Amino acid sequence: MSLDLPSTIRRFIGDADLITDKIGESPCAVHEFRRGGERFFLKSSPTAYANTTYSVRREAQVLDWLSGRLHVPEVVATAERDGEAFMITRAVPGRPLATCIAAGLPVSALFGEALRNLQQVSVSNCPFDASVAMRLRELDILLAKNLIDPDHDLDAWPGLDTPAKLVAHLHAHVPHQDRVFSHGDLCGNNVFVDARERLFFIDLGRGGIADRWLDIAFVHRELRDQVAEAKAKTIMAALGEPDQPDKRRYFEQLDELF
Repeated sequence: MSLDLPSTIRRFIGDADLITDKIGESPCAVHEFRRGGERFFLKSSPTAYANTTYSVRREAQVLDWLSGRLHVPEVVATAERDGEAFMITRAVPGRPLATCIAAGLPVSALFGEALRNLQQVSVSNCPFDASVAMRLRELDILLAKNLIDPDHDLDAWPGLDTPAKLVAHLHAHVPHQDRVFSHGDLCGNNVFVDARERLFFIDLGRGGIADRWLDIAFVHRELRDQVAEAKAKTIMAALGEPDQPDKRRYFEQLDELF
């Protein structure tokens, strides 16, 4: 272990080897390690992201609140130092749906179940705001600090060929929101399924109260881009209500710079 870590985090890891986890696109550092035959993950977020949904401190709070409401990682240790946040979680069982997709296995029903599980979480006492207004404030912060995703691709959005134009468009077209609990980044890497077909959710830093079409938009995009357009249409039909392509487009645009 060569990282400079807070003492509480360092003591838990002990002499275990930290293996860099390269999956994911956030600015957070993630390492895997083993202790007593169990797998754990160490995640840290830089100081610059302390007031954003990339914050590991926020994610730890979301995970603690969700414990007993959804299958999520157990938070076993947290620490902060000079604005940098650290969290250790116990690995969830099963394999990510992204692995199932790569193996050619059916995932549409599992994504549909994931949506139902998330939207069944009561938001009556949920303390986490993930609304469009909150995410736009966050995006303004990232843009001002030049911390937006450097790999963003605006080719899909005609007339919105600069980050500033896209952000202005998002501010000008905020949709009416139907409040539910939202994962905020629902994709094949963030949903696991175990041998009993139980679903587990990870990477919940963006979790909170948001429009129900945010997660639906991400599931549609995942099936469209990683499986087939027909599967994406199938899950829309399975919702039992009219599709809202304008909302889906909006939430894809909102995600582009993150």
